Amino acid sequence: MRRRSLRPAKLLRRPVKSVPLQASPYHLASRRIGGQANSWRTYIIVLVVLLLFGIAGSALAVLRRTDQALGAIQQTDPRLNQDKPNAQPDPNQQDPGTGTTPDEIDLSQPFTPATLKEPFTMLLIGVDKRAEAVDEGVRSDTLILVRVNPLQNWATMLSIPRDSVVPLPDGSYGKVNRAFSYGYYNAEALYGSGTEADAGGGAAAAETLERFLKIKVDYIAQVDFQGFERIVDSIGGIMVDVKQTLIDPEYPTENHGVERIYIPAGLQIMDGRTSLIYARSRHSSNDFDRSKRQQQVLKDVLRQVRSRGLAANMSLLPKWVGVLEQNVRTTLPLGDISTMTDLAGIATRLDGDRIAQFAINPSAVRVDSVNGSDINWNAADIRILVNKWQSGAEVPGIVNLQVLNGSQINGVAGQVTNYLTRQGFATVAASDGTPTTTTILYDIGDHPEERAKLTEALSLSESQVVINSARPQGASSDANMILVIGGDYKEAWTGTSP
Repeated sequence: MRRRSLRPAKLLRRPVKSVPLQASPYHLASRRIGGQANSWRTYIIVLVVLLLFGIAGSALAVLRRTDQALGAIQQTDPRLNQDKPNAQPDPNQQDPGTGTTPDEIDLSQPFTPATLKEPFTMLLIGVDKRAEAVDEGVRSDTLILVRVNPLQNWATMLSIPRDSVVPLPDGSYGKVNRAFSYGYYNAEALYGSGTEADAGGGAAAAETLERFLKIKVDYIAQVDFQGFERIVDSIGGIMVDVKQTLIDPEYPTENHGVERIYIPAGLQIMDGRTSLIYARSRHSSNDFDRSKRQQQVLKDVLRQVRSRGLAANMSLLPKWVGVLEQNVRTTLPLGDISTMTDLAGIATRLDGDRIAQFAINPSAVRVDSVNGSDINWNAADIRILVNKWQSGAEVPGIVNLQVLNGSQINGVAGQVTNYLTRQGFATVAASDGTPTTTTILYDIGDHPEERAKLTEALSLSESQVVINSARPQGASSDANMILVIGGDYKEAWTGTSP
């Protein structure tokens, strides 16, 4: 039986030998990703989630005290500038990995962020801007997309490796972390006079991911990791159940050196530095294990914050706001009272167990090619992963809806899917189904609450619903409720009048 201790964790140095990976394309990509410390991932998530789910509820009660600090954290989104030059990639240029054009997202249309009352997406960016590194170029070290569904009270995270090849703002293809750098150094040329470098970098990174993943990014948050340790220490540390002993022979230090790290298995209390090391260590195992540790740390921080209660957290609010003021910039309109109210609502309803984490990784997405350190991902697998991330497919209790087109009218399934997504349903990618004259809802199992909402939204009769059904032809294995659109299709199902 494993020994369990509640004593504060201690870091020990132990010499170990690393085991080389085989040089297959899968392992080459794994090595590239694993070699990226992603030192930003956990503290970005923790800081911003604390902002959303911990501080927001307290800040609302003492808004007058925090108004000035929140104003400093808030950053104007350059994409709102209607007169921006905004040079975009050549729409005729094809993605070398997929043979498809990158501009399915029309960036020429005016940008309008979502409200926090409907599902929204935030891009979290970690940027290394140390003084000694500026001459080498400012680039994003980590990019994480967070999807929040306030209607169903869940959130998902999607990590994008920095060596991923994508269509860049200058019209070329290259590593995704170059997008922030290009926007940073060309902010005014891209977004108009007076645009700050940070804001230009964030906007360019957001638009790059919109083209790469065919999604919409509503908000941006940039984070400097220096505040992570202070946040964890301010709440008295966190209790972490270390499932497996962690040994890292080459953990990076602040002075660009390395040290050997040993964290024993067992239940223990970690301070800020130890929890950061536990979350970001890259040499002890593979990237998936590291992602699990990061998600574990996030949940442990959230659990500790929530267990303290409102009064205790309010006492720390000035310290938290100070940390965020120094280390976070976001396009969320924090000065708007309705935003703070919505954030407080999310903070109250969202549980840590309903936050799922995804990553573009060789175990989830096929690698088409590896050229040096550049990774070209399989576009079809990317689309599948993005659909899961958007729909909350791995969030406990989520009912995933898929719309199949049996009407033989082009585009109907996609239009209905978009409408139902806006209504708060968790959807997966639409597809073609068997031609039928009557629209039928197939419930794979028995989900009465979600079924009732859907039949009401579409005004379906009882005869159009099949419970405990077999999966119809063409349906995804990720869906547990399938709507087959028939010849009786109504334009009202897309949110428009007949």
